[in-house]
Amino acid sequence: MRFRRRIFNPLTELTIAGLLVVLVLVIDDWRFSLGVLLLLVLPAAATSGRAGRIAVAFGVLAGPMLLFLLLLHGLFYPEGERVLLDLGPAAVTAEGLLFALEMGTRVAAFAGLLLTAALSLEVSELLDTLTHRGWNRKLVYVLGSALGLAPLVADRAAQITRAQQARGLVVTRSPLSKLRALVMVGRPLIAGLLTDAADRSRTLDARGFAGTGPRTSYRADTDTAAQGVVRWGLLAAVVVFTAWWYLGRPA
Repeated sequence: MRFRRRIFNPLTELTIAGLLVVLVLVIDDWRFSLGVLLLLVLPAAATSGRAGRIAVAFGVLAGPMLLFLLLLHGLFYPEGERVLLDLGPAAVTAEGLLFALEMGTRVAAFAGLLLTAALSLEVSELLDTLTHRGWNRKLVYVLGSALGLAPLVADRAAQITRAQQARGLVVTRSPLSKLRALVMVGRPLIAGLLTDAADRSRTLDARGFAGTGPRTSYRADTDTAAQGVVRWGLLAAVVVFTAWWYLGRPA
């Protein structure tokens, strides 16, 4: 699948996503969170070239939390007065559903922003940008490993699952069968990741990663001065808006 043509440097995209998360926290309004989700997150995910991966990750990470919020506050909201459906020990109330909506849209906006930014960016381009900026090489390596770990684990788990199925692994709906499949896939997955980490450590040592000399990158820096100005301008705008929201906004 072709990935989208990049407009911004990954550092700029991460900065925008982080500042939007801050705004969602500061404004704390379900309508703003829903607007961010529908007008920014969904178009960005749909045009990223990785919409399927983002949707799966969102469903796995945010889906259970959203369902939990709906069940907890929709059925057992203590301050609820307008009862929509009486279920005996539980009751569906308008106040509970509204509170679940407020919390759910915020969680969905958080998850959507961070997952879309993390899963659609080019990690190698981001690391090159940080290297050109003179960041600590160990910090850059840790950041790159963390961002690249989720896709690596997903691809490795898929490969191991196919290999185990070719050897006769059959997964049924029974919990015991799923647990057995999890063990058969998880054991070689963890062992392989540990082996890769050890091999990578030896390779980095052999290439002088621990050295103290200056670092260079063979790839050109895709960041621009204009994007740097945009990042600092957005950061200043969010700081000023936050101060106004808490201190100068009319009550």
